[in-house]
Amino acid sequence: MQEKELRILSRGGQGAVTAAHILVEAAVAANLYAQAVPSFGQERQGAPVYTFARISQEPVESHTYVYEPDIVVVFDPFLMELGIDPLQGIKDHATLVINDKKLPEQLRGKFAKTGIVDAWGITHELIGNVPPNAAMLGAIAKTTGLIQIEHITQAIMNVLGERIAKVNAKCAQVAYERTVVSET
Repeated sequence: MQEKELRILSRGGQGAVTAAHILVEAAVAANLYAQAVPSFGQERQGAPVYTFARISQEPVESHTYVYEPDIVVVFDPFLMELGIDPLQGIKDHATLVINDKKLPEQLRGKFAKTGIVDAWGITHELIGNVPPNAAMLGAIAKTTGLIQIEHITQAIMNVLGERIAKVNAKCAQVAYERTVVSET
């Protein structure tokens, strides 16, 4: 596998930084190299948050933000209304993973592969009013195939406290099963 670069777009409080950390843990458990680079900006709940990650079979040498992502993960489609463009700098044949009930019109046909999941709905159904990060990790695993869901759920168990890890791992598994993947 060639190095894959991810740009994760979210809002403060949605758990994207934690999700990137868990994704890196899962990659390492799968004998891959990985890194996560958060960028908080205003550092307040609701403010846009950019988080970046890299996954590779070789050591990751770049420690910068991701300017030309292979994969874009959108935790909150409302960010587009705030002027944040998921299409910015994407590589040819880029993949999109989005937390929504359907693909927004302005993104149709723009990505070679898309994974759509109602991460908010799944999270509310299984856990309650908490960030959708575990569900988004399941969707990332299903859409990209970079990391197996078993590695994601194990990383959740390792990173999160015992009290909340099981239900979050189940949330990731359910999101994995419900993610709708399509290719153009």
